[in-house]
This record gives sequence, C-alpha cells and structure tokens, in this order.
Amino acid sequence: MKKIAIYALSCCFALLSTGMFAQGGSTAQTACTGKTAPEVTNGFFTDYEIGATIWTPAPPMAIQAVGLTNVEYIVVKYGQCALDSAGTACDTVAGGGDVILGADADGLFDPAAMSRYGVSIAAGDTFGVMAVGYNLAQVKGLLNQILTGTISGTTNPCCALFDLDAATRGFCDTLGVLGIASQDDINDLSDVLTVFDAFTDAQLSINSLLSYMGLVNGYAGLIANAGCGTLTDGALICYGMNPGSIYWYRAAADVAVEQIATVGQVAMFPNPTSGDVTLQITTDKATDVTVNIYNSICVKVSTQNLGNINGSSTFTAPTAGFAAGIYLVELTDGRNSQTQKLIVR
Repeated sequence: MKKIAIYALSCCFALLSTGMFAQGGSTAQTACTGKTAPEVTNGFFTDYEIGATIWTPAPPMAIQAVGLTNVEYIVVKYGQCALDSAGTACDTVAGGGDVILGADADGLFDPAAMSRYGVSIAAGDTFGVMAVGYNLAQVKGLLNQILTGTISGTTNPCCALFDLDAATRGFCDTLGVLGIASQDDINDLSDVLTVFDAFTDAQLSINSLLSYMGLVNGYAGLIANAGCGTLTDGALICYGMNPGSIYWYRAAADVAVEQIATVGQVAMFPNPTSGDVTLQITTDKATDVTVNIYNSICVKVSTQNLGNINGSSTFTAPTAGFAAGIYLVELTDGRNSQTQKLIVR
C-alpha cells in the first residue's frame, strides 16, 4: 500500500509539472509598452507539505519583471472555482478559474492565514501562487483622481463616469462599503484586489481579475478626456502576469494551528530589523510561553522560554547575529502556537 501511495504522489507531481493545474493559456499578459510580466516557475514544491510553523518558501522565478515597480503574488486554491454573483455556480462570465484567496508581498506566508469570500485552505488542499507586476503609485494616483476629482468643465464628480455604464454603475459607492475611501487605503496587492471586487458580486479568479483590469483600461480615453485619469502608453493601469504560470504547494494535515487563547496581543518591533527584536506580549492569564525562531527553510535557529506571562511583558529576541532573510517567530504554550513573519536585514 505504501508503494502505491508513493507512486500516486509521484504521478501527481508529474502531472502538475506538465501544467495540468494551469489556470489558462501560457501567454503572459501586459498593459503598457516595454513591460515584462514576472513569471514564477510553473511547477510543484515537493520537498515537504506546508502547515503549522512551516510556511511557504518563496516560489522560484522563471522571468523577472521589467518596467513594473511592484511584484507580489496572488494565491489561488486549486479545484475551488470562483462563484458567480448568486454564489451558487462557477462564474464563467469573466473566464472562470480557481478562486483567489488573497495576496502576499514576498511569497512566504502561513496558508492558514489565507482566506477570502469565506474560502480557506484546509488539510490536503493544493494551493498556488502567481506573480503579478504592477505600479502601486499609479494605482493610488488613479484612484485619487477618480475619488476626489471632478469632470473637466463641470462640478460633477469623476465617479459619475462609472454610472454611465451598467457594468460599472455604483463602483465608487461599493468601494466605500469595502473600506476603500481614499488612495491611502491602497497599500499592497491585497488592497488592489479589493478595488476590483467593487466591479462585481462574483468571486475573483485570475481570469476575472484580468478581465476587470481590461475593463478599466477600456475606459482609458473616456476617463483621460474627462480629466479624471492619466494615461501611460494609452492605458490607465500598467500590469503584467501570466495566468498559466503558477507554483503549487500542498497543505499539511496541521495547516491550521489553534491560536493561544490566553494571548491577547503580540507586538514585534522593529520589523524589519538589523539587530535584536523586541516582543511585547499581553496575556489574559498566566501562560507559559516559549519563543521559537525558524529560518526560511524551517530550521529552528533560536528558542527561548519566557516563563509564565501574566498581563503585559516585554522581551528581547537575539536576532542581531542572524543572516539577512525572512524568519518565522513562533509563540507556543506547548499545545497551541501562533506565528509572525520577521525580516532581518
């Protein structure tokens, strides 16, 4: 039976590496000239399963971005289709595909923390990341013009332009409901995804995200002529991504770790750090806490028992001698644990 299981697993990896899990075509899509879309290696991470204190290692890159100042990663759940606006069937209007669970800045994340539309990663699930290149300053600037500007020669708000088309009617109002009231609310790709959520009641997939990005750029002439947006190479937003290039991971049986119930608050600073890091921990009752630090390949590089903490206490974790990189700081009471990402420079 063990041999059969190993054979099945190896076959699974082989199918994945040949693109069985690809979202769509293998052609990179870009907007604005002179841009190259970043692309992860289209394949599967086979070293170990991801879960608990073991986060995803950064996906290997096949192609680096050119001309796109920000590169982040979209996370999708394999086999979980993005649902339509009724929430009852797979959304095929904008191209269909696996549901987007969220975004991450560097591709190193806790799978248990990825959740969108009430969908999350469970034990045994397969999930993947796709690289996205874009210009955050450009997105913020466009949103600022739309939300605060007026149509040239009138007192009408720029938002009124979206009400001219049934496909985008109520866009600005929906943005407010979703918590996007100004450009200051856009700080990373997760926030950008929320902006595109305002175009539809359906769940986002990679294909539908591309569709709505195209929709925005389809309004380029109208919005620019109204003085409500600035064009770059005839587009309102520059981006690059390849929906067919996804790097996949497998979730372990312990992907979700129960948080320490008695720990009410954890602060870690400075982060990033070039020396030691300070931990400020607040507990609701006396709790024996141990701090473990793991490097990017999940090797424990430090452990420190803090003893019983009751209330608020401050401690120093010895990270000054660590090599530059990304580390996971785990707090555990011996039964449950919780983790935070630490960057050492």
